[in-house]
Amino acid sequence: MSDRDLDSPLVLSLQSGEQSSLDALMKRHQEPLFRYIYRYVNREEDAREITQETFVRAYFKIHQFEPKAKFVTWLYRIATNLCRDRVRSRTYKKSIQTDSLITTDSEGEESERPLASLDQDPSKKLETKEKMSELERAIQDLTHDLKTVFVLAVLEERSHQECSEILGTSPKTIEMRVYRARKFLAEKLKKAGY
Repeated sequence: MSDRDLDSPLVLSLQSGEQSSLDALMKRHQEPLFRYIYRYVNREEDAREITQETFVRAYFKIHQFEPKAKFVTWLYRIATNLCRDRVRSRTYKKSIQTDSLITTDSEGEESERPLASLDQDPSKKLETKEKMSELERAIQDLTHDLKTVFVLAVLEERSHQECSEILGTSPKTIEMRVYRARKFLAEKLKKAGY
């Protein structure tokens, strides 16, 4: 496994049958993975299910893990495929609700996202909330390839190199997809009057 992969000892231990290594890997990656998935599917319940399913699949397929990539890269590929499948499903499409201005912290407490400063007048706050809602709807309209890259590179602030490793493509392709996603979102917001 790569020298730069801090998960290597835990992965080797898990492949040898040491169950506690899975707990350590989950503790290390669960929160950032959940945030990524939540930003992709935009529904807390689905994000929790997909996060859990990602670790279940990683556990059962740990012997198939090839040390050519970092473990976290492999984990995000599993999550990305599960997200894509969930969003494509009919059940998901029928049940989409936009309660996207609510976030959940690590203890499960819900709160409104801070969208504007407290000194902003109410009409500006409303406009900002509406713009954020429109942006989140537009993100959900991106194609899988563009949405995945946008969430990883822009919202999760991962480097183009890391995104390329997760998605199995080149950094240049990541750069191009980020550009196309931003262009698409700007056009959607312009059409909506923002």
